[in-house]
Amino acid sequence: MARKIFVSYKYKDEKVAKLQDAYYEEVGGIMQWNYRKTRARDYVDSLQSKIGVDNINLGEKDGESLEEFSDGQIETSLKQRIRQCSVTIVLISKGMKEMQKIEKDQWIPWEISYSLRVVPTGGNTKQRNAVLGVVLPDETGNYNWYYTSNPNCNSITHHTAQLFKILKQNMFNILEQEFRECNGTKIHTKDEPSLIKTVKWGDFMDGDYNYYIGKAIDIKDDAASYDIHVNLD
Repeated sequence: MARKIFVSYKYKDEKVAKLQDAYYEEVGGIMQWNYRKTRARDYVDSLQSKIGVDNINLGEKDGESLEEFSDGQIETSLKQRIRQCSVTIVLISKGMKEMQKIEKDQWIPWEISYSLRVVPTGGNTKQRNAVLGVVLPDETGNYNWYYTSNPNCNSITHHTAQLFKILKQNMFNILEQEFRECNGTKIHTKDEPSLIKTVKWGDFMDGDYNYYIGKAIDIKDDAASYDIHVNLD
């Protein structure tokens, strides 16, 4: 049976590479072709085409605000969307984080937090989801806004400082850390040093996406090896 996947993303983020020139969508109650910039939400459509609409639950909806929600109401909303899923895919995009808003007022941190929790719900405990970060190319079509290749050291730098705190805290958080040094820089040598593994969108979509999902599940099954953060401090 196919795994049910929850997708967390910033609906209107336009700092992403163009997918197509027009989008068939509802405008004023009428379905029509609409010419506009590509959004992170359009990548979800491609993901659904790849994995199957019935296998995916979606995160943030258009215009959905947290301003009038209590923490309990947010968690109740997420329970309905996430608890039936075993995997959460986070679309990591350049404009996913609204700098003018505190993180607790944005959906993605809550969706990651609830995905990572083990929550007793009567006789049916909600288990921790495997979480996989899929990095989207920016508006120039590049990934170097997040990844920087260091060929002299045979390594890749992840620019996590621009991410939500809960994402940063669950990356490179393996308890038993191992490093090598190159040009004065410490480089992780563990095969999977992060609870939340990341992959480029192109590699995920053009390769065997089940491989990357499987790796995320393997990491989740070894969760005791990581310093896991679930709270939005």
